[in-house]
Amino acid sequence: MRKRWLCGIQKLNTRTMTYRKFFMLFVGLLTCYPVLCQQIGERDVALQEKFIDANRERIVGNIEKAIPLFEEVLRQDPTNAAAAYELARIYDDRDDNEKALRYIRMAISASPSNLWYYRLLGDIYQKQSKNREAAALYEDLVKREPLNDYYYYRWAYFLIRADDIAKALKVYDELEKRVGVSEDIIRRKYSLYVGMGNNKKAATELQRLIAAYPNNIEYRHLLAGFYEQIGETGLSRIEYKKILDLAPDDARANMALAGTPDKQHNDIQFLASLRPIFNNADIPIDQKVGKIMPIITKAADTGNRELAEATLELTTLLETVHPADAKGFAASGDLLYYSGNRLRALDKYKKTLELDDTVFLVWEQLLRIYLDMKDYVSLRKYSDEAIDIFPNKALLHYMNGVANYELKRYNEALNALEEAIRMIGNNGRLLYDIQVHKGLTLHAQKKGSASNEAFEAALKLNPKAPEALHYYSFCLASRGETIEKAQNMAKQANELAPERADFQTNYGWVLYKAKNYTDARHWFDKALNNGGMDDPELLEHYGDLLFQMNDADGALQYWLRAQEKGGMSETLEKKIANRKLYD
Repeated sequence: MRKRWLCGIQKLNTRTMTYRKFFMLFVGLLTCYPVLCQQIGERDVALQEKFIDANRERIVGNIEKAIPLFEEVLRQDPTNAAAAYELARIYDDRDDNEKALRYIRMAISASPSNLWYYRLLGDIYQKQSKNREAAALYEDLVKREPLNDYYYYRWAYFLIRADDIAKALKVYDELEKRVGVSEDIIRRKYSLYVGMGNNKKAATELQRLIAAYPNNIEYRHLLAGFYEQIGETGLSRIEYKKILDLAPDDARANMALAGTPDKQHNDIQFLASLRPIFNNADIPIDQKVGKIMPIITKAADTGNRELAEATLELTTLLETVHPADAKGFAASGDLLYYSGNRLRALDKYKKTLELDDTVFLVWEQLLRIYLDMKDYVSLRKYSDEAIDIFPNKALLHYMNGVANYELKRYNEALNALEEAIRMIGNNGRLLYDIQVHKGLTLHAQKKGSASNEAFEAALKLNPKAPEALHYYSFCLASRGETIEKAQNMAKQANELAPERADFQTNYGWVLYKAKNYTDARHWFDKALNNGGMDDPELLEHYGDLLFQMNDADGALQYWLRAQEKGGMSETLEKKIANRKLYD
């Protein structure tokens, strides 16, 4: 008994000692707690200050200072989601997708409930074209926040980018079940069905929209226009009639139901029926021009002046009803140009450019008229203006080069032609024209070898081009070089284009330089009988030929005629004054 009691006392003493040690440890911890808390608090405050400093540098644009500060925060606290997020944003702005992705994943791992982090991850996926990953991400966000419409739209967007159209449509269907009929959702589904070529379902979506909003005319126009676009003319007309039942004065529906001509003899009648519609300022000009564009094209292709005049009445109405829009004046200019009235077309094109100088085709038509008229002063002026607006158009530099060549501004001409060559691209026809005029310009600059190279380049593009053969032979003969080659080329040019008076004149000139006066006279006579009596150069050459054939009186008569027609060669006046030939 005594032994058991002693053992009990011993156990009690041991337990008491244990409690005493625990008590002493607890008291010790309570004693040092303020110091420990102070150390933890100071570290957190220091990190917070460093984070604030980093954000301050980022906000003021000192990104290179912000990055190491954010990185230091993460080194001390790898779970600091905010610092990782800010680094992800920085690298996303810099398009460093790899680092942006690494840091945003760190942020999400540290704070998986912050949905803003997921949205940034979606943006990064988008930049990397990781469309399926982004779609999966937004699918998850929809589950987290099923009332957030934005997530549905982004989910569908990435599915479309991933070419999973069927699933994207299901997403829109799911969203529509929650929010009800929505114009935005229906339009998106409609666009997807159109892209898939499923016209039936595309039309069904628009019909659903009309059913939901039966008095909205715009929705009905969408359906009518869609039917028109896919060639369902009958269904389109039915919808336009429904529009007129609701709004009898609707301009677009009235325009659409105006019809189209079936045969040539109905064109004039059809145009007449459009007058009341064209006189209505509420109808957009684009619809009006679209209605008559096939007839404008037909008038241009056929040269039918009656049709052109009837169409011109409507385009003139456009000018009056829509005076601030360039399209009416441009349409009138085209009709006048293709019906042969170039001067009136010129006025219309100028008015077009006053209203809108950004239409290249109008500039081109304007310059071609001046080129046809041989008004090289205006050609130079307007090509300069056009180049200011379209500096990369080779055609404009070519036109400018032609104008400067004809005005004997040879350095400017060569610069313009060289600029055109630099911009030419794959337009072989235009390059050929440029090389021909380059050859003429270099010849005028007395650079015979370079001139020959340009003509050879033109003939390489088109070996049987009569213009290149004609001008090349002229330049060779004028320099007295390889007369036999010049004769062969001039002959070939006339074989290729037998009715050209200027080619006949040149062949006669080449034969004259070869001292073959009999054959030269034959070709000069052909040119004179082919409309050459108004060509001062031909008249002067004919006088030279007669002088070489010992007919001085006849030579004087032709020199005088050349002068009357505006001949201005360096030696013409001396020939007349001294009744003598000067080469």
